[in-house]
Parts: sequence; structure tokens; C-alpha cells
Amino acid sequence: MDTSGDIKKKKFNLVHCRICGEEIDRNADPNGLTWVMKSRNWYYHKNCYETWRESTPATDEEYRAFIFDFIARDLKVSYDYHMCKAQIDKFVRENKMTVKGIFFALKYFYEIKGGDWNKGHGGIGIVPFIYNEACTYWYNREKKTKGVVADIERQMREAEQRQKKIVTKKSIQPRKFEVNLDAIEEMEDDEW
Repeated sequence: MDTSGDIKKKKFNLVHCRICGEEIDRNADPNGLTWVMKSRNWYYHKNCYETWRESTPATDEEYRAFIFDFIARDLKVSYDYHMCKAQIDKFVRENKMTVKGIFFALKYFYEIKGGDWNKGHGGIGIVPFIYNEACTYWYNREKKTKGVVADIERQMREAEQRQKKIVTKKSIQPRKFEVNLDAIEEMEDDEW
């Protein structure tokens, strides 16, 4: 048994950055200050990842995450995740909308037009009714202010990267109830 108080540290294998291909020694930085793992076993140098993210347009999966972040963080409302996910899939499949377009339609309707979330019953069913109007709005806005859409995309990525506070609920132990039979007996004696 080790009595010196040393905690054995886990040894990590060397991994390679998926962008530059160079090795990442996770043992030298076990807390991940110089590297990130965005998906299981997909490692990047932080600098490589940030440069790559800024230079590539967001994917459909990122825009899906943006939609749910926008609803939760910006609108601060509760929603039905499964309903919203099914609606997004349906809009893309049947209405030939893009996930990016759905995100910007929601942003347009709730931020620009001041739409009422409560009328949606936890979903995003408003999208087919405002999609074309929102596309026109964002097209004109991009024409006037080059890069506004890219700026919004960058802001959403930055919000996603911010440290999230993890709040844990402390479990409350039930109080132990002790029965004092002598006190009960005395009370019964006093009443008679």
C-alpha cells in the first residue's frame, strides 16, 4: 500500500491533431489547456481547431445545435426537444428548407419581429410561415452589411465554447425521526 500520499496519474497515449497531423502529448497537459477533444477520439490543438472553425462554414449539425442553444440561451424558454427535432427534419425533407435557414428564420421571427414563443406550444411550427420572409430579410441585411451572417455564426460558436457552469443539486438526507415513548406516555398520563 502506498503511504506517501502520491496519487497515481493516468498515462495517456500520444494522439494526433486531426488538422495539422502533429502529435499531442496529453500527459504533458492532462487538463486539456492546449488541446481539445470535440468528439470521442477526435483531438485537435486548440489553435488549429480555432483557426479551422473560423475559416469553415457551420455544418447542418452545428446549426441544429445553434437552434437549440438559441431557444434555451437567448429566448430562455422551455421547449420539446423531440418535437423540435422532428419538425426540423420534416422541414428539411418535405419543405426543402436548410437547417441554416431554419435557424435564421427563428432568429428573425423571435428577435427581429418579436414573436411570441408561447403560441408555439414548445415547438417551431412557425418556420414554414415565415421562412421566405426571413430569407428575404437576411439577404437584404447581408447586402447592406457584408458579413452580418458570418458574425452571427461566429457569435454562436463563441457562445458554444464558453465555459458552462455545472450546477449539481445537493441531495437532501431525510431527517431521522426518533420516537420518545416515555414522553408520549407522560402526555397520555397527563390527559387522564
